[in-house]
Amino acid sequence: MRGEYQEPMSKEDVKPLLQNIQKYSTLPAKIERPNADVIRVIDCYIGRVNGFAYGSKQRFIKMKRKGVIKPVGPCDMYRFPPTSSVEYGWWQHDPVITNSTWHHTYPKHPQPASPNTLILDKVRKNNKYATLF
Repeated sequence: MRGEYQEPMSKEDVKPLLQNIQKYSTLPAKIERPNADVIRVIDCYIGRVNGFAYGSKQRFIKMKRKGVIKPVGPCDMYRFPPTSSVEYGWWQHDPVITNSTWHHTYPKHPQPASPNTLILDKVRKNNKYATLF
């Protein structure tokens, strides 16, 4: 970290940082999303998002008993994504990586079989007990 960096300690310290992020962001102006603090509805199977995995084993056992589909990840277990990294596409509108290409994949040309395997396959047509070693 930089030597002059100071961690923000109050909400007022964070406001200019958030305004700077919002100014350069390519996200849509308004995202329709329920607020987890406002909604206090308790689901009989999963429960409310509390930010912790407390009681998740009991919820999982109850879901299995009731025949609910097995949760594969935290997005299936909780109503809202617990972290922004679990939210699909969380990085797509980041202005820092918009023009970068480090995350692009290029076509790969795998070799279906090694030359040794091809030779061994030809030898095995004549001798089924043949090995390379």
